[in-house]
Amino acid sequence: MEFKTMLKHAAWALAAVSASISAASTMPADSPNNCDRACLKKIADLYFDAMSKHDPSMLPLSRDVRYTETGAVTKLGDGIWKKAGKPTFRLEMYDPDTGGIGIHAVVPDGDMLTVMALRLKVQKQQITEVEAILVPKKPFDPKNMAGGWSEPEKLVKPSLYFTRTLRPSERGSRYDLIAAADAYFRAFETEGTPEYVRAPLLPDTLRFENGLQTTNGHMGNFPPSTATEQFDRAAFKGMIIADRRYPVVDEETGVVMSMVRFGDPRLPPASRREGAPPATAAFVSEVFAVTQGKIVEIYAVFTGPKEQTLTPWPVGAVPARDH
Repeated sequence: MEFKTMLKHAAWALAAVSASISAASTMPADSPNNCDRACLKKIADLYFDAMSKHDPSMLPLSRDVRYTETGAVTKLGDGIWKKAGKPTFRLEMYDPDTGGIGIHAVVPDGDMLTVMALRLKVQKQQITEVEAILVPKKPFDPKNMAGGWSEPEKLVKPSLYFTRTLRPSERGSRYDLIAAADAYFRAFETEGTPEYVRAPLLPDTLRFENGLQTTNGHMGNFPPSTATEQFDRAAFKGMIIADRRYPVVDEETGVVMSMVRFGDPRLPPASRREGAPPATAAFVSEVFAVTQGKIVEIYAVFTGPKEQTLTPWPVGAVPARDH
C-alpha cells in the first residue's frame, strides 16, 4: 500500500513538473517580444494620448529610441508632436511576434489635418523605434500629379477588411502575406515589359491614397478603372520600387504593412515634366488586406521629401519570429 501511495505521489509530482515546464515554455517574460496584441494596443493608444498632450515622457521609451518624420531624424517631442491633436481616424495592425505596430491615421496638426503612417517597434514592452510619414492636407490637382494630394477628411472608418478577426484556418502565413504585397510591387516595376506579371488583385479591389480613392471610381478627369487595368495599360511604367520593407504583419486580420520608396533615393531626383520641381524618391507606406492570397483592399500614405534623402532605416530584411 505504501508503495502504491508513493507511486501515486510521484505521478502527481511528475505531472506538476511537466505542467511547470509547459507553462514556462509559453511564458514570454524572457522573450525580446513579450508584448502580446493587447499590450501592443495599449502602447499604441498611449502613443496617441501622449502626442495629443505633447508629452513623450508618458511613453515607455527605450534609452536609445529613434524617431524619424518623413525620413528626417527628429527628436521625439518635436515635429508634429508640438501641435498634434487626437486622431480622427485609425487603421491598426499588430504583430506580437516581432513587436511591430503599424497605424495609418488622421491627426490634427494645429488647424491642419494630416495623414500619418506610423510604425512602432516594441521590445520588452519599451518603444525602440518610431517611424512616421506625414502628409498635410493637399487637394487633388489632376494637372500636377507630381505634387501629390491629400484628402484626410475622407478617411472616416477602416473597412471590415482591416478590423476583422480571421479564423485560424483562414489565415495566411506571415510569408504568404508578404508574398502578396511583394507581387503587387513586382507588377509596378514590370508593367509594360515582357516580365510583367499581374498582381494578385480582385476586380473590386479598392485602393485609397492619402484618403483619395484611386481605383473603381472617378479621379479628377480620369475615368474609373480597376487596379489591374491600371497595371495592364502600364499607367506607372518606369516606376522604381526601392528599399522594400514589411515591418508589420498581422496574421490575425490578414494585413501586411509595407514601407518602400517610389524612386531610387540613391539617384539624382528626376524631373517629371518641364517646369516642375525635381521629384525626389517618395516615402510610401502601403497596407494590404489579403484574403486567400488575393489583395482585397489597399491603403497608401505617401509623400516626397523636400530634398533627396536616403532611407534612414535598415532595409532588405524580412521580419521573422526571433524567439
